Parts: sequence; C-alpha cells; structure tokens
Amino acid sequence: MVLRKKHYFLICFTALLLSIFALILNIKTVPLIKKQHLNTKKIRLLKEENQHLNYYIQKETTLEKIEVKAKKLNMIYLPTKKINHLFINPTQ
Repeated sequence: MVLRKKHYFLICFTALLLSIFALILNIKTVPLIKKQHLNTKKIRLLKEENQHLNYYIQKETTLEKIEVKAKKLNMIYLPTKKINHLFINPTQ
C-alpha cells in the first residue's frame, strides 16, 4: 500500500514538473511565433511591392519610351528598326 502511494506521488510529481516545463516553454515561444508571423507578413508585402516594381520597370522600358528619354537627354543613337526573325526548320 505504501509502495503504491509512492508510485502515485512520483507519477503526479513528474506530471506536475512536465506541465510546468511545458508552460515555461510555451511562454518563451509565443513571442517568437508572433515575430515569425510579423516577418512572414513583411515578406509577403515586400514580394507584392517587388512585383509592382517589376511591372513598372517592364512598362517603362518599352522601345518608344526609351527613344523619348534618349531624345530628352540629347543622346545620339541610331534609329531603331524592328527586327524580323527567320525561323529555319532543321528537319528540312
């Protein structure tokens, strides 16, 4: 009977220690999880901004806009011509 009480006491004491350890671990990880969510949100916003900037760059680097900018800066350049591509079929 006394041995059984000791086993119960040991099991309850171990469970209590594990519970306290789990609570301490949870308290320490909650701020880290919040920071991780904040960083994930910042990354998502930066990716979106990067996508908008890539679109802006693609929109601003058309051939006509480059020619207009070159004329504004008094740059000397050869007039651009459209390039015609010839596709050769290698099987013939």
